Amino acid sequence: MNKNKLFLWSLYNFANSIVFITFLVYFSRWLVLDGGVPSAAYNLIFVVVAVLLLLSAPNMASMADIRGNRVAWLRFATAGVAISYMTVALLAHMGMAWPAFFVLIIAYYFFQLAYVFCDPLINDVSDKENRARASGIFQFSSNAGMALGLAASLPLIACGGTLAPLIPAILAFVILAMPMMIFYREDVKRTNKPAKFKIGFDVKRFKKFIMASAAAPFLIAFFFYTNALNTITYNYPIYTYKVLGMTDELTTILLLVNMIAIAIGALIIGFIGDRVGIRRCLFAILYLWLIIIPVVALTYSIPFFFGVAVALGLSIGAGWAASRAYISTQLDTKNLGYGFSFYIIFDRFSSMIGPLAWAGLIAFGAPYQAAMLSMTIFILIGIMVLKYMR
Repeated sequence: MNKNKLFLWSLYNFANSIVFITFLVYFSRWLVLDGGVPSAAYNLIFVVVAVLLLLSAPNMASMADIRGNRVAWLRFATAGVAISYMTVALLAHMGMAWPAFFVLIIAYYFFQLAYVFCDPLINDVSDKENRARASGIFQFSSNAGMALGLAASLPLIACGGTLAPLIPAILAFVILAMPMMIFYREDVKRTNKPAKFKIGFDVKRFKKFIMASAAAPFLIAFFFYTNALNTITYNYPIYTYKVLGMTDELTTILLLVNMIAIAIGALIIGFIGDRVGIRRCLFAILYLWLIIIPVVALTYSIPFFFGVAVALGLSIGAGWAASRAYISTQLDTKNLGYGFSFYIIFDRFSSMIGPLAWAGLIAFGAPYQAAMLSMTIFILIGIMVLKYMR
């Protein structure tokens, strides 16, 4: 494992997470509550970004696989992140909510696109013997960045209001991402092979990839179980209020505790996965979710819920780290970026189906505990696909 590259790679993830969580929590609140943009319109952003990624990211990733210039594409996406987020912040400070809303689509798109080229670098940073450890450290840096972003925003909000943390977060992102942009060098040799960019989804290429790649069962399973994880994560604040009656302050503390637990879980699985096997660890985590999620749904005591939330956070961090490490071992070099592009895209699309199932149950009068329990169905499907699909 190249420790210098691992540091640069993880530092970039740390930087990206600071700006992402700041805008996700604080700008979204200003946009909907003060800017007058409907909540439904804001949530539509994630759907639009997922579609845009589907139409462009696999082709870009394939070009990077052919040319061996993944970091060059990452620099392009990073520049897009910095410029578009800064534009959003400036428009917001001028009170221009709807223009900021449309530029935010571009910002989220570039943010997700960056990981299409960043995640595959795990194979450049580490060897198969320490792949899980590298993924665990990378995941730890993400949650550490989010925790720092939230903590640093509190005094800024107290002094300057909801929008105060935006520009400082962007400046922190630029400063911390710069070492990766300047000093990181891939071991893969660049080539001059012809590679043309095409807009649109290549169905034939995707079908060929799914039929032939060893990563296909995992990607399909990943799509299902991330539906459960993303849905639980997005609905955590509402669930704690509706079921347990938690205050906003107590919910914020719970979220910070959960982020810390996710970061620690990623580190732990990194060291265990390299010793006992990534696939074995991934199955253990999936089975563990079948136990923890029902316990969460049946818990009514706030102190006990905090303990269960820590256990869930540890397992989620371990799950993300193990997933990234596992897919990196299932993709061949020629399809590394292409396969990782669907790892990112499936994660985005899973942010829609699970929440729709959750919302549908609530709309038909089911209690929130039933919605929480229903997430185990997605976990079960993921286990079955990963275990039996060949």
